[in-house]
Amino acid sequence: MPSQLFRIGPVELPVRGLNLLRTLPTHVQSIPECPFMYWPDGKPCESVNMYLLDVAASSTGGSLKTYAAELSHIVRYCGERQLSITDLRDDHIYEFSKILQNQQSQKYASTRARNNNTVRTLLRRTLIFLMWYQSKLIPVLRTPLVGEASQSPQIIISFKKNRHKKNVWNDIAVFHPAMPCSESKEPKHPIGHTVIEDIERSIDALCLMRQHSAVKSSAPLKIVATQEYLRSRRHFMVWLMKRTGLRAAEMVDMNIKKHSDILHTHRLYIPTRKRRREIFPVRIFPVTLRDALIFQRYLTSRQAFIQSLCDEKHCYPVPDAIFLGINGKAIQKTSLERDFARLVSFAGYTDVQVCMSMFRHRFITIEVVVHLREFMSGSGKSGKMMTSDDYESILKRVSAKTGHGSVQSLWHYIDLAWREMDVWGNVDKALSRVRAADCLQEDLQALLYDVVSQKETLPDTQQMLNDIISRLQGILADSVSHKLNEEGGAKKL
Repeated sequence: MPSQLFRIGPVELPVRGLNLLRTLPTHVQSIPECPFMYWPDGKPCESVNMYLLDVAASSTGGSLKTYAAELSHIVRYCGERQLSITDLRDDHIYEFSKILQNQQSQKYASTRARNNNTVRTLLRRTLIFLMWYQSKLIPVLRTPLVGEASQSPQIIISFKKNRHKKNVWNDIAVFHPAMPCSESKEPKHPIGHTVIEDIERSIDALCLMRQHSAVKSSAPLKIVATQEYLRSRRHFMVWLMKRTGLRAAEMVDMNIKKHSDILHTHRLYIPTRKRRREIFPVRIFPVTLRDALIFQRYLTSRQAFIQSLCDEKHCYPVPDAIFLGINGKAIQKTSLERDFARLVSFAGYTDVQVCMSMFRHRFITIEVVVHLREFMSGSGKSGKMMTSDDYESILKRVSAKTGHGSVQSLWHYIDLAWREMDVWGNVDKALSRVRAADCLQEDLQALLYDVVSQKETLPDTQQMLNDIISRLQGILADSVSHKLNEEGGAKKL
């Protein structure tokens, strides 16, 4: 049974007004994805909806949806037991916490649905909502719903300070004894190169499988065109995550008009999320000519897909988003994540964690490796001589590419980078080897797909072999040229 009890829709909220003569001009906040909560029996949950609307003015991005998802659990708990919000007591919170801790995962057998840290987050969001409910909707003379022990409330809470890195006390958090002990959380590791190869092979395999089944359908040409675009979009998605480390939400927000002349600008314009702003700041990401050609190749495939839609729908409105769904509309972040999850499952990774954010960790780790190497070669310092200020200056340079507002969340990449350099052995060649391997793998994968997809249409086997040899010679020539350029640059330094 799904834990979410809300639906998403656009809302415009008046945030301020100015009383003038005969007029009352107002300013509104537009929320394209505002959640609306329901009880399990389908009736609207007015109290939670009022809370979400009240905090909407100070929330941006996907915060409201996150709050709604976190509150879905307490709404379901109260609904199934026919409890109102004002009926909640300490024993209910203890029972609610135990339910959250004991629920089993529907995807992975014999594993918990959530860890202790997630349970603590859900309970904390519940308590914050209850405090808001008490301040807004409960009479002052009534027994407090929630509060410290001295107030004799129905639910006893306490307040503690949260400590962040460098012993900085940053904010005050609410606690309840029903919260389980926090778990030490290991940072998510970068995605492995073998996993990426398997995902890329699954992209081609899925496309060929769907194209073969399209022969028996009533509209084979349409299905083939759609599958060809899906294949191109998926490969481009993987390449973009490897090359830039951008977030999934930033990927779907990229605008097509800003990249129409990428062969000349050699720049990507990436909207920076996680800044709690209505208008996301754009960071400029420089790329090479080869990268620009890969980007342009995807734009060509996208345009061919759009043309097929225009031939079918004469009034088809072309969206500005770079990534499109099979209906031709701009694809949403959740849809892109589900599509990636299907690729991961098809590749055989059903019992291990593989997600889009692991590409970001891979990119950041490689960037820290390169900047460490440059800093040490320029300053003459060894690893034992590096100071916190040295590391911070490196992370500030990396954050300009990744879009992090603070370097505090990047500190654990220092340890990952040192481990990565130990694996490579030679620090100077770390980045060139990774990128050379990526380029060669992408070219060979494209060649393999072309061979498999054309084997039934090429009657002359010798001609097909000649084409393969020609393509391989071109790939090897590019690889040798790339290696010579890297060695030549190293000698100049």
